[in-house]
Amino acid sequence: MSLEISRFAQSIGGSTIVSMRRKADAIAASGIKVIDFGPGEPDFDVPAPVAQAAIRAIEAGHSRYIDPRGLPELREQVTRFEADQHNLSADPDQVVITTGTFGALSIVSRAILNPGDEVIVIEPLWDPYRNVILLTGATPVGVPMPTINGRFVIDADRLAAAVTPHTKAILVNTPWNPTGRVLTRQELIEIADVATEHDFWIIADEVYSEIVFDEAKHISVASLGPEIQRRTIVTTSLSKSFAMTGWRLGYCVAPPELSQVLGRLNHYTTRGAASMVQYAAIAALSDGMQYVERMRLEYLQRRNIIVAALNQVDGIICPIPEGGFFAFPEFPEAWGDSTRLSDLLLSDSGIVVTPGSDYGTCARHHLRISFATSQEIIREGLPRLQDALAGHPGR
Repeated sequence: MSLEISRFAQSIGGSTIVSMRRKADAIAASGIKVIDFGPGEPDFDVPAPVAQAAIRAIEAGHSRYIDPRGLPELREQVTRFEADQHNLSADPDQVVITTGTFGALSIVSRAILNPGDEVIVIEPLWDPYRNVILLTGATPVGVPMPTINGRFVIDADRLAAAVTPHTKAILVNTPWNPTGRVLTRQELIEIADVATEHDFWIIADEVYSEIVFDEAKHISVASLGPEIQRRTIVTTSLSKSFAMTGWRLGYCVAPPELSQVLGRLNHYTTRGAASMVQYAAIAALSDGMQYVERMRLEYLQRRNIIVAALNQVDGIICPIPEGGFFAFPEFPEAWGDSTRLSDLLLSDSGIVVTPGSDYGTCARHHLRISFATSQEIIREGLPRLQDALAGHPGR
């Protein structure tokens, strides 16, 4: 018998963002200052009450095994937070605390998918969705969405056309990474109608839920009614809104019969998030929204600076992001594929951006530009980025 690696493991690829970062490190080592518009990580420190709660938990000896579903106090706080912020009514027994959204998506995928199943993923999509699905032996089915004036919108007819007898779920992300869209109530209703008509699950990734701007409003698809909530699993984390990326604290909110399965899967995968971090999360959800609001207002200023600068470049169309912390400008097809353009920006100008082609073929003429970095860096990097795009050889 030969020694083999699982075909599921071999089906997944690496991260372009990590690859670009390694290239950037090599360029920086040569003496060129790199401006990084790539990361999806807040540059803020964790709110002080959260850090203090973690310290108190450590000092109090809260470092032992806990219920794999999560601390009862935290699950209760999650239900209050979801009710207050997103009009989502749930019982604490429907909540499972996980190691970030990755942990949540992992156990949800294992809970509902079998080899041969299909999951509709809306493109442009955050690429790890594909890999989480592939690790179960199921197949991600990418469905490209159209644009209106450079802004991606939901086309429910395209989603319905992708349904087959093997379709088990659809994955919805709002606010929508990488596009900057916040899906409207009507768009969410149309997605839910497709899932309801064909009787499959909705996986709702709502990790950017608190980072919305102007008149946009985050709506949880699970809040649209009992029939929709019955088939919806919300996955989210405190990573983005509360600047807690390294703390690895997320959660699922699922129908009661599924949440029991998710709790068991959590037990036999990661055993749950660290106990002291769960105590810190209680403080975040109960006392942290004022800090979230400060960060949101700073993101708003950064967004406005970046969008104004990009729209000054001839040929660039940059819709105003409604949520999250990414701009997703479109450039002319004559400039070629975004992967090549991203490589040129890095090698020639020391600027890191993420190619839109990472998020699906419909985004191959887009770039994802993060404003999860300081205004100082943004103002330093934008003139360099504008010059590089204005002088692009494909013009």
